[in-house]
Formats: sequence, C-alpha cells, structure tokens
Amino acid sequence: MMQLTKHIKIAIGCFGVAIFGLLFGWVIFPTVLKSQLKKEMSLSPKTDIRQMWMKIPFALDFKIYLFNYTNAEEVHKGAIPIVKEVGPYYFEEWKEKVEVEDHEDTDTITYKRLDKYYFKKELSGPGLTGEELIVMPHPFLMAMVGVVLKEKPAMLNMIGKAFNGIFDNPPDLFAREKALDLLFRGTVINCSRTEFAPKAVCTALKKEAANSLIFGPNNQYLFSLFGMRNATVDSHVITVKRGMDNVMDVGKVVAIDGKPEMDQFRDSCNEYQGADGTIFPPFLTESDRLESFSADFCRSFKPWYQKKTSYQGIKTNRYIANIGDYANDPELQCYCDTPDTCPPKGLMDLTKCLGAPMYVSMPHFLDCDPKIMAGVKGLNPDANEHEIVIDFEPITGTPLSAKQRVQFNLRLVKTDKMELCKNLPDTIAPLFWVEEGIGLNSSFIKMMKHQLFIPKRVVGVVRWLLLTCGIIGAIGALLLNFKDHIMHYAVPPVEASVTKVQPEEIEQKEISVIGQEREPPKVEM
Repeated sequence: MMQLTKHIKIAIGCFGVAIFGLLFGWVIFPTVLKSQLKKEMSLSPKTDIRQMWMKIPFALDFKIYLFNYTNAEEVHKGAIPIVKEVGPYYFEEWKEKVEVEDHEDTDTITYKRLDKYYFKKELSGPGLTGEELIVMPHPFLMAMVGVVLKEKPAMLNMIGKAFNGIFDNPPDLFAREKALDLLFRGTVINCSRTEFAPKAVCTALKKEAANSLIFGPNNQYLFSLFGMRNATVDSHVITVKRGMDNVMDVGKVVAIDGKPEMDQFRDSCNEYQGADGTIFPPFLTESDRLESFSADFCRSFKPWYQKKTSYQGIKTNRYIANIGDYANDPELQCYCDTPDTCPPKGLMDLTKCLGAPMYVSMPHFLDCDPKIMAGVKGLNPDANEHEIVIDFEPITGTPLSAKQRVQFNLRLVKTDKMELCKNLPDTIAPLFWVEEGIGLNSSFIKMMKHQLFIPKRVVGVVRWLLLTCGIIGAIGALLLNFKDHIMHYAVPPVEASVTKVQPEEIEQKEISVIGQEREPPKVEM
C-alpha cells in the first residue's frame, strides 16, 4: 500500500477543514438556529417571548393631537372649517393580556386586553398641561345624530329637543371642553332632566351606549374618547394560534368572542386574516406581505415592504401601510354594501364596527381623495410625520421600531330635520389623531445582539475563515507535494548538442617574448 506523503496528509486535513466550514456555516448552524428560533418564537408557556407578549415590560409612546376649530360659529352657519393642531399630549401606554388560557388540543390561546394610560406633561408639547380649552364638533352628539339619521330619521326632531334639555339649549353641536376632559376625565351629559325627550334619550343611552359612558351619581353621565379604555379589561375574548405546531402561524387570530369570523361585512372581509398585531412570524423576506388583524377597526391591514433600514446597529426591513381605496381595491370592496357606497379614497367607515358613524384616515388626510382635503383648512399632510411605519428584524419577526398613526373624523351632517344641523357644511371633519409608537430600548437591543446577532456574526466570520484557510492550505500543500512534477511540465528540457568549432588558419608571426631563449646575434670581428 502506497504511503501518503506529509504534504498530501496536510492537504487532506485542510480540505476537511474547508468542508467542515462549509457544512457548519451554511448548513448545520442555520438549521440549528432556525430550529431554536421556532421553539423560542412560539407562545409556549416556557418561552421568554410568551412573557413579553403577555405583558410588554416597557411603556409604549401614545401621543394624541387634537384639532381645535377656530371658526366654530361660522361652521355652524355653513363655512368651511378652519382647524389648528394642538399637541402632542403624551401618555405612557402599558399593554397587558389578562385571563389568558391555553388550549392544547387546538394549539391556541385566549386572552382579553388591558391597557393603561398615564399622562406625562413634561413629555407633551411645549406649554401643554391638558387644561387647554378645545373647540371641536362634539363627538358624542354628532355620532348620535348620525345614527338616528340613518336608522330612525323621524326621531331627529325629538333628539333636538333632548339636546336642548340635556345641554341647556346649546348654540351649536360643538364641544368646548378641556383637553383632558375630552380625552379621559369625561364631559358631563346631564341626564337628571325630567322632561319626556331628555328622559327618553337618556334611557336609550343607558341601554345602548353603556360601553362608551361612565354613569355617575344623580344621573350625570360622563363621556370621553379614551376613558372607558383606561385600566379597564376589554370585554372581547381573542383567540390566537400559539405557533407550537407551526411557528409561521404564531399570533394568528382565529376567533373573537368564540366566533370564527365576523358577520357585518361580505365574503372574505368577514375573515380574521393575520396576526393580532403584537407578535409576528419569524423568517420574513422582502417578498412577504405581512398581515395583522385589528379588533378596534374590524379589518386586516397588509403593510408592504419599502426598503432596508437599521435600528441601533441591527438590520431591519421597513414596512409601510395606509387605509387604502375601498372603491377601487377588490380586496376591500367587500367592506362596503356595494362599490358605489364605498367611502372616498383614504377613508374607512367604522359605522358597522363601532356602531357610530366614525371615519378613520391617515393624519391630516394623507393619501386621501383631494376633495376630502378641500373640505377643511389648516391641514398639512406629510408622509414623514403621518405615515404608518414599522421596522422589522426579519429573522425573529420582531418590530424593533413602529409608529402607527391614524386619524378619527366625523361627518358634519347637514339635515333640515334638526335645527342645529340645517346649515352645517356636510363635510368630513377631523377630531384628533394618535401615534402609537414603540422603540425597543437599549437593554433589549443588547440582549438580542448577545443572544442572536453576535453569535451569528461570529459564525459568519469563522465559516469564511475555515473555508478560505482550508482551501488555501489544501492548494498550498498540493503545490509543495507536486512541485517537481509541476516544474517539469512548467519548464521545457534543453537539448544536449555539441557545436563544432573549425580552427582558423592563423598566419604565424614571430613574437618576441621576454625570457625566450634564442641564438645570440653574430658579431663580425
């Protein structure tokens, strides 16, 4: 058996190192990493992500911008509204899931939401205390008018009389309240009147609007935009996939209040499509179209990939979203009774979702039909300030930074059936917009880097070192081993030949050489 030379043994060893680097760096480590992430990214009771999903261990930014109407009296007479943005009013938002139950047989988990808000004056806009007087169309009264006009228009006259009793003959349908009263503390609806119309309306309110009113002593009802959500367990039970069977289903909404789909829309628009918005599947690619279902808006949103970004040194994929164009998007038309009844581009009608004629748009009517924008003065849409933006870490599917921005609007209903509404301009009027923001703090970023990205980067460097050194070492050893053969083929041999030199006949001449003996010259005597 032929004995291997030292150089051949070295070459085989180096080649083995290169193969190991190739397998370890491009096959074994990615497979192990993917397998480990599948376990860690599921909502198993043992995972860290489950604990963070149940209770986010840091506050989200919750900023509210109110629109103050500077010409309310003129709008009451039919003028185009002129608004001035006041804000932000900054709140810390703490999100938690309660009454959590696992269902092993279906690999699902059910929960209810609990949100808490804390006002931070020092982080709000310059000089804002929350005690500023804000003038805007009264959200509750305008919503009542819209509902009655659609369902029981004959009762509008009685509603007008009830408003006169409850609000002491208001000059118009505008609220003039302090900012924090409108947002959380509540504005008074005086239901202590004994006249027929006010009493009838208040009785209906207590029955139909219990989820949006706080009932105080002496029949004093309090209405606010967010008060009923603050530190109150939401009544809806949400069911999502845990992702233990298939991690790509993690967080996917499969039922709300036990119902596998909604019933207020048509066809596919009744389906729950996407995750619950608090967790997303891992291994995102640029071609993936994310989906998340919003229980607040009764619809799914599908952000699309925009570009590569980074957050505190971690590479991310940026996704953006908007409200859409219901009339011209086949996927959204089933939210409308007919394509002809869809709202204008950039508006979402929440009537069927909330039970009140509220419209959602992007802030300052960004990406809306220009006719909507023309109905209000004082707005300045800017994509950088008003767009929905989410930066995802693609391997784990974690949103490292997100700004979800939406604006809430009402229609200033014009109708002759009610004195307070007969001259209104019948336009979509903005009330406020919110920005819910998240940005993982440095401690979580460090944790992600140490647990995932630093090992991944080290492996990335090591695999190339092993592959490169192994290949170079193998080639070098082979070259040394076969250098004689290589030299033999690289340098051609020289032919052995003798060149015969013919001596030339040289005329011999006498040459005097010192020291050479010669006969002495003869001397005659």
